[in-house]
Amino acid sequence: MHGNDISLWIAELKLWPLIVVLALNLLFRKYGAAATRKRMSSLYHAIAVFLIISMAGFVVARGLTDIYLYAGVAVVVVLFIIFRKRVFPYQLSCPLCHVRLDFKTIYFIDDNLCASCRDGEKVQKDVSDEDTA
Repeated sequence: MHGNDISLWIAELKLWPLIVVLALNLLFRKYGAAATRKRMSSLYHAIAVFLIISMAGFVVARGLTDIYLYAGVAVVVVLFIIFRKRVFPYQLSCPLCHVRLDFKTIYFIDDNLCASCRDGEKVQKDVSDEDTA
């Protein structure tokens, strides 16, 4: 045991984990403005993956132990906790009717509403627009 086995394993992965996260981020383009917050969240995740890969490479290059990697990951986790509203905007259920959401809505759509609630809000918005006109 060299004391940096985990850092070595992460460094050997190179940038593939980052490429996977960024490839998933490309799927958000399909939803346009309806997925702005969650697309930014995915970019924050990619930044965190990049930082962890960079820290692992630094630990391996300098011959340090994994403790330095753990400290860096702890900093990333603390930042995620501080900015959790931006980093984790996902909800499993609709905030209005508490119905379980489908994967597309959980991962891509910012409003976190089920289809029936989203249609109901659209109808209410149309009615209120007609009243003001």
